[in-house]
Amino acid sequence: MKNFKRFIGVFLAVFLLTGMLPMQGEAAAVKLNKTKTTLYVGSSVTLQVKGTSEKAKWESSRKSVATVNNRGKVTAKKAGTATITAKIKSKSFRCKVTVKNPYLNKKNITLSEGKTFQLKITGTSAKSWNSSKKAVAVVSQKGKVTAKKAGTATITCKGKNEKSYQCKVRVKSSSNNNSNNSSSLNEEQVYKAMIAMKSKYPEGMSWTNDNFYAWKGGIFSGGYGCAGFAFAISDAAFGSLPARSHTDFSKIRVGDIVRMNFDGHSVIVLEVKSDGVVVAEGNYNSSIHWGRSISFSEIQASGTYVLTRYPQ
Repeated sequence: MKNFKRFIGVFLAVFLLTGMLPMQGEAAAVKLNKTKTTLYVGSSVTLQVKGTSEKAKWESSRKSVATVNNRGKVTAKKAGTATITAKIKSKSFRCKVTVKNPYLNKKNITLSEGKTFQLKITGTSAKSWNSSKKAVAVVSQKGKVTAKKAGTATITCKGKNEKSYQCKVRVKSSSNNNSNNSSSLNEEQVYKAMIAMKSKYPEGMSWTNDNFYAWKGGIFSGGYGCAGFAFAISDAAFGSLPARSHTDFSKIRVGDIVRMNFDGHSVIVLEVKSDGVVVAEGNYNSSIHWGRSISFSEIQASGTYVLTRYPQ
């Protein structure tokens, strides 16, 4: 029993002594505060080497993408990737930097008259917002776009990085939403609805007999080439109103489809003048063309029929 008590006494003495001795701390691991990060052009982040007081030497693998100063501050220059390296004596510590361009949440939007849309920019702050055509669409200094009348406008956001970012806005006439109501139709509304389609079908866009459009006007289920294009523009203006045909070329109206060239080509009328019409057409030299003038004498000579969607 005495020996056991002596053993316990010695054990406790050793335990107390070792417990009171200061413990030698483990050396902190040397590392970068980030091993990868994403930046937008013009922004920056500061990298730090943790766990040492030694001064690091900083390098960038692609200075055109991201630069780094002698304090570890990384600045994004252009989209791409770069590796930032901190060297301390014989050791190297790396951080992968991905650089992206700031961007708007939309590059193209379509709105009906009176509708709104909130544009947002990511990667920088907006300095100002402007519209190229305030009669078509306006924008607040918080990026809220309001459609005013049919047409197209470009909204430009200037960022605090002094770069500009754009969104193309197409505004549809409110007549499109009521195109089944024949009593609301007039040639001005029809013209605006057709002209608004220039953003979707721009001048010179390729359009051949391989292009098909399913028509809502009846009579024909659809058409290829020039007929398909005329049907597409017609639907934009008239919705699902039924079509009828006639051969009285003196009664041609804006939005009517005229079959020309001895039943070989279709055009849609944009404007009626005293001596003829101005048209839009597809498959005109294998492309879309807006604004060709055709005289009434030419229509009388080679015209076959007129498709109209105005009620009798």
